[in-house]
Amino acid sequence: MSERDYYFDNAKCVLMLLVVFGHFLRPYIDNVLWVHSLYVWIFFFHMPAFIFISGYFAKKFHQQGYFKKITKKLLVPYLIFQLLYSIYYFFLYEEDSLEFDLLTPHWGLWFLISLFSWNVLLWVFAKMPKSISLSLALLLGVGAGMLDAEKWLSLSRTFTFFPFFLLGFFLEKSEIERLFTWRIRLFSIVALITMFVLIHFGFPDLPQEWLYGSKSYDTLGVPEKVGVAGRLMIYGASTLMMISFLALIPNQRYSFSVFGQRTFYIYILHGFILKYLHETKFPNFIMSVHGYPLLLGLSFLVVFLLGSKPIVQITQPLLELRLPKRKQAVS
Repeated sequence: MSERDYYFDNAKCVLMLLVVFGHFLRPYIDNVLWVHSLYVWIFFFHMPAFIFISGYFAKKFHQQGYFKKITKKLLVPYLIFQLLYSIYYFFLYEEDSLEFDLLTPHWGLWFLISLFSWNVLLWVFAKMPKSISLSLALLLGVGAGMLDAEKWLSLSRTFTFFPFFLLGFFLEKSEIERLFTWRIRLFSIVALITMFVLIHFGFPDLPQEWLYGSKSYDTLGVPEKVGVAGRLMIYGASTLMMISFLALIPNQRYSFSVFGQRTFYIYILHGFILKYLHETKFPNFIMSVHGYPLLLGLSFLVVFLLGSKPIVQITQPLLELRLPKRKQAVS
């Protein structure tokens, strides 16, 4: 058995922390400029990097049984949690009726639909030369902003983020390892800091909706030519920040590396905690004490809790459709 590559575990763990932290920041971005800037900075690269890594691990898509595996891993949990979130929202928001819409993913569940779709798209795009494949993916990405169906089956996000998935699919680990030099890492730190300064001082009013990948140019309130140019610039900035982030991730195993193996659980489940807290007096408390840094600590806690072994064992039947393995007694 080959040794586990802890680089990607470490990367996914940090990215998941940023996902949770970004979601916790959302209610406050209209009130404090630096919170808005931090939120936008995170959204520029955290999902592109996550999707890039997902593409890297899709290299075996052509193997027999692969699509049966991802159907079980992605579509079945989507159906289960689309129903569970529908029921949860019904009680949480005291809605008049329970609505179950299979075609419009609840909140973060869009990623399951898109991830399945990206794997399907590989059957066509993986057969093309890399340059043509990536160019066509970019064309579809900018074209997605012209679609009226924004959240329907996560179609807009699927095409918008597909170039990052395809890039991850084409790259090898040896190419990523070229980033692990002190010069590139120093440049990466400078690049990430510069991007935050640029966002904060140069584009303080940048609508965060540009980074969601689900909004049409019409919804964003810009002509198609402006939308295409804006999306191409975002692609460039996101790629630079994603590469800079990946250059800073260590290869070694750490105590937190295990949480990178459990990001699926953390991602799907953290919405239950997040949505509940946002319906309480918690946001008012945070604003009253300007306790925005506390949200980072809360994000650490959520990642640690939902990625813990007991939670994984409890929810594994729902998320992986199998019971946890029992340890065999030593005779």
